[in-house]
Amino acid sequence: MSKKDILLDTGEKLFSKYGYREINISDITAEAGLGTGTFYVYFKSKEEFYNRIIDRIERRGIAGVDKLVNSFHSPLNKLKALYRFTTLALKQNSILQGLLTKDKKYIYPGSNRTFEQRDALTRHIREMIASIIKEGNEKRLFRTGIFNNPQQMLFVIYTAIISEYDSKNVEELMDDILLLIERGMKRRLRLRNRDEKLDRRNKRRD
Repeated sequence: MSKKDILLDTGEKLFSKYGYREINISDITAEAGLGTGTFYVYFKSKEEFYNRIIDRIERRGIAGVDKLVNSFHSPLNKLKALYRFTTLALKQNSILQGLLTKDKKYIYPGSNRTFEQRDALTRHIREMIASIIKEGNEKRLFRTGIFNNPQQMLFVIYTAIISEYDSKNVEELMDDILLLIERGMKRRLRLRNRDEKLDRRNKRRD
């Protein structure tokens, strides 16, 4: 592993545990077993270093959501998996959770605006919602014609889940949201299509 990667891994671990403000460059280099000068070989500042860590977290998140969603055949199950990923990803990464929920512990002055401007993971999820809707329409499984803007509606639901992440009843809220989406989007409420049957078989095998 390169010294740069050691620094990034160490920084992510420390920022995840203590937040942005409580960690200094000297804390990172000491934990990594490297000199402070080594840090500046690869990074100009603590802010740039933190942004690099956020980039890595977003790339992992994109890869993770792609892998999860693409493991399903049914567009409806893909959509439901996408929402489940939201809470799963936030539970697994406190930095991502802090940025999305605007926790001051994980934000430095100006970083919140920067994150909202780029936020590759959120943009990717918006694009996936559009792609899944298109697939569901092409397979004649969704009844999106009853909505004015189904893509925007589903994205707003995604952001609402994030805003309620700290709620004690977030799992119950997720169950209600998934039921609402299924009842609202599915064209045939009683008949399972071929893709849903394949998903059920795969789930039993797992």
